[in-house]
Amino acid sequence: MKCNFSVEDIIKYTENQLSDEDNKRIREHLNYCEKCRRQYGVLNFTESYAKESSPINESIRKNVMEAIDLSRYSKDKKVLRGSIYRAMPVIKPLLAAAAVFVLVFLVASNYNNFRGMMGNSNKTGVMATDSASKPQNTDEGIVTPETTDSGIEELVDKKTITLYYGNANADGVVAEKRVVEVGKDIQIERVVFEELQKAPKTKQLHSTIPEGTKLISVVTEDGICTLDLSKEFVDNSPGGSAGESMTLCSIINSLTELPGINKVQFLIEGQKQEVYIHAVFDEPFARNEEMIKTLDESSINISGEPLDDYLKSRNEIAITAIKEKDMKMLAQLVHPVKGVLFSPYSNIDLEKNRVFTQGQISNMLKSETIYNWGAYDGSGEPIKLTFAQYYDKFVYDRDFKNAEKIAYNQLQQSGNIIVNIKDVYPEGQFYDYYFSGFNPEYSGMDWESLRLVYEKYNGQWYLVCIAHGQWTI
Repeated sequence: MKCNFSVEDIIKYTENQLSDEDNKRIREHLNYCEKCRRQYGVLNFTESYAKESSPINESIRKNVMEAIDLSRYSKDKKVLRGSIYRAMPVIKPLLAAAAVFVLVFLVASNYNNFRGMMGNSNKTGVMATDSASKPQNTDEGIVTPETTDSGIEELVDKKTITLYYGNANADGVVAEKRVVEVGKDIQIERVVFEELQKAPKTKQLHSTIPEGTKLISVVTEDGICTLDLSKEFVDNSPGGSAGESMTLCSIINSLTELPGINKVQFLIEGQKQEVYIHAVFDEPFARNEEMIKTLDESSINISGEPLDDYLKSRNEIAITAIKEKDMKMLAQLVHPVKGVLFSPYSNIDLEKNRVFTQGQISNMLKSETIYNWGAYDGSGEPIKLTFAQYYDKFVYDRDFKNAEKIAYNQLQQSGNIIVNIKDVYPEGQFYDYYFSGFNPEYSGMDWESLRLVYEKYNGQWYLVCIAHGQWTI
């Protein structure tokens, strides 16, 4: 069927400017004329959009309308003007909306240039200071837009924080600066704690927070930051006064670097706990400056080049645990498959020397069982001692942590006995803690060593042998 209606008729119908009869004819016509139905749909939508849009300044709309030079687009100016005039009730709102869109687009596109002009306008004296045009190295943070997964930009504050990690000597903590991003609704205290759980950037340092620890909540009031931690903080603690001190000081000193925090109170699963291994734990802790070391202070004089800093760090924790008889700490360093072997004279005998697993080591000092550890040099009599007795005679009978010399993969002395550590552990690495002698009358025949042997398993170094060394006949 031929269509007898024009766009102008559809516009009038949309604006309800026709008689009831004409309205009825067009309404019936729209039922079967797809072309007119599409035109009506477009006109109806644009009119609704224009009505719902925010009112625009009348002067802007007027300027936009007057800026259109109609004479350039039609030879029949009267006809064009008439058509536009009749369609103006719809065109005007559309042009107004278009003007708003153009203005918003221009402002958004030039926002960064606008900021740059304002920041560099100190030459003209407009809204600028010296600090506005020069980058500042401060801890106040820089706010930048960050795009989220949903595509929405949110403000992210970049801050420089100071974290304290355990040193290789297991006797202090060392500061490490780090720039972090802090979201709008994220607590900076939580960011600090979670960063402490990550590995440090400096290889000689290590995180001290027990594995699996979760931060349940954190609140800072009146200068006291209260951390509510999961039970893993206690259950997975390596134990020992040295490890315990480093763990607490790492957290306390890091948090007290933040403005407004003077002390740290610990809770475990929402409850105060009287002690944390050794330390009184139910009162807030103040900052401990004495535990803060530098990397130079944390280094030890070892001859030979260590295989890697991670092994060096593990070894320092091991010798500290041995000195303090911290069996829980030591157990965590024992090889999970081979266990750890104890040899009284550094001639390793896999059949006669005693081997203990990770699980056994933790409580061995309390054991009253008498073991055969091999044979005494000279007499050949069996060495029958409890673990604690053997420990005092063949493990830490001297202050080996502060030995006269510490060597890496180098034997300082062997005497008459064949030291076969490298034969038994060809893939192993060892440290030799050595004293050249104690009584000048013996001309060095009373030398002693403690050798700690490590092997790699699943990418980590574990203790496989603790061997004592001394003069033998």
